[in-house]
Amino acid sequence: MKNKTILVIGGTGMLGKPVAERLLKDGFTVRLLARNVDKAKSMLGKGYEFVNGDYEDADSLKSAMQGCDGVHVNIKGGPSEADFERADHLGVKRIAETAKAVGVGRVTLISAYAVSGEKADTPESRSKVRGETALKSSGVPYTIFRCTWFMETLPLFVQGKSISLIGNQIHPLHWVAAEDYARMVSQSYQGDEALNKELYIFGPEALTMGDAMKMYADHAGLKVAPVSTKMLALMGTLTFNTEWKSMSTLMGHYERWGEDGSPEEANRLLGAPQINVREWVAKKPPKTDAAHTPS
Repeated sequence: MKNKTILVIGGTGMLGKPVAERLLKDGFTVRLLARNVDKAKSMLGKGYEFVNGDYEDADSLKSAMQGCDGVHVNIKGGPSEADFERADHLGVKRIAETAKAVGVGRVTLISAYAVSGEKADTPESRSKVRGETALKSSGVPYTIFRCTWFMETLPLFVQGKSISLIGNQIHPLHWVAAEDYARMVSQSYQGDEALNKELYIFGPEALTMGDAMKMYADHAGLKVAPVSTKMLALMGTLTFNTEWKSMSTLMGHYERWGEDGSPEEANRLLGAPQINVREWVAKKPPKTDAAHTPS
């Protein structure tokens, strides 16, 4: 793999950084497109190539892709509808079309399990559907990772001494650790078996959001505080908090839609995720920073 160069876009984010680290560990040359190269270097350390730029800038995007064998896309828009469209649709479209023009061998993309035409009932899900469609129609070989909920999102619901359980989240979810996801992305670049596929990435154990939050809350000394999506939306409107309004819409989406699809093909091709929520919680120091949701 030492002769393969992978460009990671979004490689300093919560889910993109583990992918960049795993690719480097597995022997790839890893290049990152970053708006602030100094900040990216301080976050990731040595061993990486860095290109200053942005996926919205055609020239820097094209420059970053020169000599690359693959591009991994780990970007996310929001909270406004325009921001979702800018990143999850138009950003992915621009990346895919540029990769095709430059001659990059493949593009891999993070997506979500509830992304399909019949489930596109929010600005985010509609933009993701359009982004997936643009990638598949670009002509560049692709792999789409339709991931379930990540364990790393649990601390983001912490507000003070509580963790907010937003909405009536009844669906069992096979929570996945970013470490497992990153390994599977890296594995996809070590052969051609995963090309032109949409792969569902599910962890080893199904827990409702409430059960997973309770595990984290017990570990971090927090209480689980239920809040309805309607109440969160109202609070967002009254306080002009666009993130709360967007979160209410997102969690309403997941009230309606549980997991579908099967992880069988992804597990067979890339190796099944192994880390469960209890193991992940035990390894992580409690994080009780204030987040973006009310208790």
